[in-house]
Amino acid sequence: MRTTPESFRILLLNGDLRGVASFWRCWHLARELGRLGHKITLITVSPSHRIVPRVEMSDGVRLIESPNLLDLVHGVGAGYGVLGIPYRLVMAARERFDVVHAFEARPNVLLPAMVSRAFKGSPLVVDWADWWGITGDGSGNQEGRVWPVPLLETAAEEYLHRAADMVTTISTGLKDRALSLGIPPNKVRWIPSGAPTDTIQRLEMSLCKQSLDVSPSTFLIGYLGTSTGDLAMVVPAIRRLREDHRQVKLGVISPDISRSLAGGSEDAMMFFGGVPFARLPQYLGACDAFVLPLRDTVFNRTCWPNKFGDYLAAGRPILCAGIGDAAQFVEAEGCGIVWADTSELVRGIESLMADEDTANAMGRAARRLAEGRLSWRNLARDFLSVYRQIIGDT
Repeated sequence: MRTTPESFRILLLNGDLRGVASFWRCWHLARELGRLGHKITLITVSPSHRIVPRVEMSDGVRLIESPNLLDLVHGVGAGYGVLGIPYRLVMAARERFDVVHAFEARPNVLLPAMVSRAFKGSPLVVDWADWWGITGDGSGNQEGRVWPVPLLETAAEEYLHRAADMVTTISTGLKDRALSLGIPPNKVRWIPSGAPTDTIQRLEMSLCKQSLDVSPSTFLIGYLGTSTGDLAMVVPAIRRLREDHRQVKLGVISPDISRSLAGGSEDAMMFFGGVPFARLPQYLGACDAFVLPLRDTVFNRTCWPNKFGDYLAAGRPILCAGIGDAAQFVEAEGCGIVWADTSELVRGIESLMADEDTANAMGRAARRLAEGRLSWRNLARDFLSVYRQIIGDT
């Protein structure tokens, strides 16, 4: 089955559309595992193919987009595709892998993962990247869906993680939840997501601003993401700052967040819309700093925002809400400012504007963290240690 003792055949099962949410955790991991000499198959959901799958080799990874017919039903959510699931089941029953790594527990991941284990005996690792089911405060990823979807999502994520040979979690909060389910500590590993340093570089700010027609005098606070609720925390701070600092603007990189968020302060915000990943470095490079707002919810306390790795790779100071693991990295590594409320965010931005040397030092510290502890190369080795452990145990 293996070409060499050190080469594994690994299947990564992702329930999201290609280019969305946890796809990026899978994709960056897959690329690094491929560079380390392993044979990687990543199955995600096609953004455009409804009936037939799409297969390509990209960066040494066999990337399969399963059909998306009825995979995005409004009231149900992603992961329930009527063609994608059977396609994945057939593949799981046909091919054998040294390790199957299931990312989340939606039906298009849970079912093929269990089939591969039952029919091929493949060791199973399950990754926990978001809290999907019932949280208690209504913030779960699927908690707003039609009943009984939240109940099914809760049962699925608890069942699959208990059934796994090993569990990897994106955050310490989800590690604690896994342990609360009675999963033995030696079967749970916290491995955060990393920074894509090969695709996002620390670029010259003035050139990036010029290319995007942003005034060189603008102090641009960048936000990357889709959460209107979290971003709404920042708008009052920008309005307050602009009373004395008209050069401050909030730059929103998002396909989903509309100008209505500005609430009459359109001149204080720049909406760049959705940006292809290949062009993202240019937009991040035009920013003087980044903001990472997180409301105090169960979901946010247990998440690890993908944008954090992108911010680190771009090498700018990060203004991070004091929620979750990311804030601890910002504080420990000196790569930004941790804030608790609007007043602290305002003071943090003003301090960066007043001290360019400190802001530059924070940006360099962010890039060092991206190239060091949170590089995808180092994190891929952490995942490999998990794979070696369960292969040795089976």
